[in-house]
Amino acid sequence: MSRSIRVCSYLLLPLFYLLVNVKLAQLGESFPITVVTFLPLVLLLFVERISVKKLMIALGFGAGLILFNFLFGQSLDASKYITSTMLFVYAVIIIGMVWSIRFKTISPHNYRNILRFFWLVIGLMVSLAAVEMAQIIATGSSSIIAGIAKYLIYSNSYVLDFIKFGGKRTTALYFEPAFFALVLISSWLCIKQFSIKTPKMDVMVLIGVILAGSFSGVMTFICFYLLEWMFQYLGKDTIKKKLPLALISLAFFMVGVVIAFPYISTRLGDLGTEGTSSYYRIVGPLVMVRYSLTHIDGVVRFGSLYEYVASFGIFNGANVGKTIDNGLYLLVIYFSWFAVILFLLCLWQILKMMLNSFGDNRNFRVQLYLFTPLSLFFTGSIFSPEYTFLIVCPFIFRKALNIVR
Repeated sequence: MSRSIRVCSYLLLPLFYLLVNVKLAQLGESFPITVVTFLPLVLLLFVERISVKKLMIALGFGAGLILFNFLFGQSLDASKYITSTMLFVYAVIIIGMVWSIRFKTISPHNYRNILRFFWLVIGLMVSLAAVEMAQIIATGSSSIIAGIAKYLIYSNSYVLDFIKFGGKRTTALYFEPAFFALVLISSWLCIKQFSIKTPKMDVMVLIGVILAGSFSGVMTFICFYLLEWMFQYLGKDTIKKKLPLALISLAFFMVGVVIAFPYISTRLGDLGTEGTSSYYRIVGPLVMVRYSLTHIDGVVRFGSLYEYVASFGIFNGANVGKTIDNGLYLLVIYFSWFAVILFLLCLWQILKMMLNSFGDNRNFRVQLYLFTPLSLFFTGSIFSPEYTFLIVCPFIFRKALNIVR
């Protein structure tokens, strides 16, 4: 009986991937209710034991950041402070729970049902994206994307405008292409925790990322696969035994890079073009980041981001942007040098992990931990429950499969 309940509870997670952007209700002006809003309650289904000490450490760390932001941040719109702070607190609670919980173990005979559900979810996402792309190519618009948008947490009108002017990007069941790519890579990493080879699924995820037209998604996927090649074939004990296979796989990888090079070079070129999404996500906000790190009034209090960003007059398309679409930059604007130091410490720990992973990168261990800092470049909505779910879910499966290394 307990095994059956356990399977049913873990099957909720791939279902959440499918519905993560579907709005159930709205609390206030900027707090949409989705299925993952209830994630702290869902996590209680998986609890075998919880470390209260770890949970208190996580909550205390979050409280310290809130206090720093309140004391040193300038307030430009006090009316949104409570809602914005609630989102941050919610993210801290979810991360703290996942870190402190010892999850119920998934037994091997339950793997198949969970994997089948993940494959079904990813198949539905990529198939819908393919249908959307077919309609875009055939008609120059997408009534499918417009119809789905009515049920999502945020508007994707900018994507529809992009398509009208000849762009070709899909969103499947999500509000923006980058978030769609983030969903695909996160769910892919969940599957990788089961220690199985999934070449067909790898291809399907790559197709989905390409259909999304997400530069961050494409580069992350390439980076993860290149790392896997290095760890698998460049170890001292494997390089001689598997040299022919290593050369063949590297050749296939290079062919893929050559095929993708026109797209990559175009997106890299966009970094220097004001008004493009790449410029707005990476280059434009650097002036805000520099100001936050060099001026005492450069830290912004929660809830005042729109007014602060608008004051710099950086164009996102034809309009002055009011959002930060880069999670790392957002952390710097809220927490200044604290964010930079934490980010560098995270990268240092991952680098040490990489050096010890040659010949032993079971379950995409390095990629899983690297996913967290890389995911910051996909979106600026990093305090939302939806983003937080995508980050913690692969770790939930890692812990539930008793992978402690």
